[in-house]
Amino acid sequence: MPDPVPAVDPTTDVAPSVARPSRDRVENHRANTELLNAELPDKRFVDERYLTWLYDENPLGEGYHDGIDDESGVRVGHYALIPQRYRNAGGASPFVFSLNAVSRSGSQRKGHFGEIGRRIWGRAGDEGVRMVIGVTNAKSTGAVKKNGWRVVGPIPVKLLVPTGRPIGPVAHHPATPEFLASPAFTTIASDLDRSPAWHWTNCWTAEYLAWRLAAPTAAYTVHVGPEIVAVSTRTEMFGVPVAVVLKLLPRAGRFGPLASRDLINAICAHHRAPAAVYAGHNRHVSVRGIRLPERLKPVPLNLVILGVGDLDQLTFQLDTYEFLDMDAY
Repeated sequence: MPDPVPAVDPTTDVAPSVARPSRDRVENHRANTELLNAELPDKRFVDERYLTWLYDENPLGEGYHDGIDDESGVRVGHYALIPQRYRNAGGASPFVFSLNAVSRSGSQRKGHFGEIGRRIWGRAGDEGVRMVIGVTNAKSTGAVKKNGWRVVGPIPVKLLVPTGRPIGPVAHHPATPEFLASPAFTTIASDLDRSPAWHWTNCWTAEYLAWRLAAPTAAYTVHVGPEIVAVSTRTEMFGVPVAVVLKLLPRAGRFGPLASRDLINAICAHHRAPAAVYAGHNRHVSVRGIRLPERLKPVPLNLVILGVGDLDQLTFQLDTYEFLDMDAY
């Protein structure tokens, strides 16, 4: 399973800003992609297509991102926030997701994360963003905490073993460009953002879901059950195929606890996988499985938050948070 979490500077000491040569948008994406691929090799970073999609094509607006170059013009630090909308009982608000914090080898411990972060956190807050949400690995958690973030705690991960053949009908749709542009997808996705919210939950509108599922190099499947729509992908662990359950969305305003057993069985059967992995929690969908201890998690993750508006990060709570709400896949 790929590591979804970028490395973050393990210090908050502020380094003097290095003058950054003027770059246009494409040049910036290329410089940032090269840095990310050098430090965090991943199929997403083979060219600038991924960052173009991620930073420029989000229907909620362009991302907040910045970089630091050394004296020779080489990109040595980068960090970004991408717009999201979350809602609670009082309505929807602008949030952002924190990702792609990286420093070039040899340039760590110079405070690039904190320096860039203060710039883009401030810009986001000035434009009405109320909360920054992120996930960190063990190496990165200390750095964000020193920068004022609240560490909510580990994201739970469960191993799901199918219990038999699904009882109800489930339709499976590969998330191809043709499907995402089809009337069928619009019909499926149009009622997935209607379940009640008490605390905060991501707004999965049809437009936002279509953009998220169009990520370059990704291979998603949309599974449509009688009560729940799921998004999954397939990976391998120790050479064994595993289904990864990325999102569980109640249909037509339903709320739970809704049973997911038949849907999980259908997802595993579709991917020809003996088991599935699920991370996070869902207020409306019950997911039963074997909770993995930290030492057995493929990538132990912590949920972290930073208030940049009027929300109190000490009392902030999420109704639902799953893989697709972050950048894990």
